[in-house]
Amino acid sequence: MVQIEFMKNDEVDIVAKFISEINSVEESHIGYCGKDPKEIAYSLREDISDIPCDHCFLTVYEEGRLIGVLGFDADLESNSAEVWGPFVKCDRRDIVNPLWNRMIELLPEEINSISLFPNSKNKQVLQLANDFSFTRHSDQTILNFNRNRTAELDEVPILELKEEYFKEMKQLHDQSFPDTYYNGQQIIARLNEDRKVFIIVKNGHLSGYIYVEAQPEYGEASIEFFAVEESERGKGIGRELLTVALKWLFTIESIESITLCVNSSNQNAINLYKKVGFQHVHDLCFFTKSL
Repeated sequence: MVQIEFMKNDEVDIVAKFISEINSVEESHIGYCGKDPKEIAYSLREDISDIPCDHCFLTVYEEGRLIGVLGFDADLESNSAEVWGPFVKCDRRDIVNPLWNRMIELLPEEINSISLFPNSKNKQVLQLANDFSFTRHSDQTILNFNRNRTAELDEVPILELKEEYFKEMKQLHDQSFPDTYYNGQQIIARLNEDRKVFIIVKNGHLSGYIYVEAQPEYGEASIEFFAVEESERGKGIGRELLTVALKWLFTIESIESITLCVNSSNQNAINLYKKVGFQHVHDLCFFTKSL
């Protein structure tokens, strides 16, 4: 007999292992969570916080065997939720709809939109998005650079942002990203040992910058922003900036790889990342639905 129940706190490691196994196959892969069971378990316990995971994740058992998991990560401030799954055994796709309907019932009234981020080969979730009238917003390409390839990086001098270039950096950032989550001044205010801006200077003027953040305790890092002055584009400065960022990030022993998500239509950026040494990993599709 099939049982749909709330995930219990003492099941987190079991559920994380199950998600890891399902998510390691492109045909059932979801972009919101990784493939490492420890990383997934950490996210379930620590990152999913607005609503605890034992109140927003469902499990399906049959004769004591876990065959399905579905849940959501709610952001009550933005009234939205990211859907994790459905993760189901390939021979039990019949449980997807009842599992989905039960999850929808759990969504709090404040949530007015939900999103899906499946692999482009995940036909099951693509069909679900179609069946429930989700809107497809974009296709995203996932790229990765692994630590074992750092020897292939070019030799480029590392120059951190200095106060004398604050004004030029802020101007370039705010022109390049006028409506983003950090303006130039906010980036400068965030700088510390784990958050760095690196720059390229030509003839006494800032030609480009890159802002990166590291979380050494979790072995994670991200390339947040980088931009090159319009007059300096096409001269290899973007490649130099990415190289500098990677060289610094991999001085942090806990970081094994850097993953980027780039709009698939931005072929110029994708080609640049590949020239530096990033490798293509996945293609994902981003869907939303208003409730």
